[in-house]
Amino acid sequence: MNSKLRYSLLLAALACSAAQAQDSFYFTDAVIMPGETTSIELCMKNTATDLTCLEAEIQLPEGLTMVCDEEGEPVVTLYRNRTANHEILTNVLDNGNLKFLISSIDGNVVSGKEGPLLSFCVQATETAPIGECTVETVGESLLVNSKAQAYYSVGVTGNVLITDDATGLTPILSQGKGEIYNLAGQRVNKAKSGIFIRNGKKELHK
Repeated sequence: MNSKLRYSLLLAALACSAAQAQDSFYFTDAVIMPGETTSIELCMKNTATDLTCLEAEIQLPEGLTMVCDEEGEPVVTLYRNRTANHEILTNVLDNGNLKFLISSIDGNVVSGKEGPLLSFCVQATETAPIGECTVETVGESLLVNSKAQAYYSVGVTGNVLITDDATGLTPILSQGKGEIYNLAGQRVNKAKSGIFIRNGKKELHK
């Protein structure tokens, strides 16, 4: 079955009898220069310890676009420390927003109560306006627990700084903690010299 069709059918099944929840999303801050790419982490603080499924739509500000692979799929990394037995379906909408659905056919629960769920790769256009802007979830996000009860959660925003000043990057002289990604959103074992992403922030390694 086509992944977009599966996505639509699953959302239709989950959207019934949804109530309000206090669970919330948040983003790690990011710094990017025009023409470059970076990764942003989507994190979640959930009060429901038995959360199994969630769906949300992410809106990018002017000057930022989703990075897609050769098959046209958005470059999204699902963090397995919280979603070891889940799959993700993604779609870039006509308006440029990223729509995603994290689910488990077997009803497996998302691990932990707070922390990153996924990272997505974005690119700043050459004409991106310099300054601080926001990435945000649009409308209400859909959450489902192990009893197949659906809830809505109000989204939040995250800060992205578009800068033409390379000195705005954080210089790193020693290895810190956290997984390291290159500017294409690919995980690397060790950062050598250059610009890398750790914990959603851009680092300049010398």
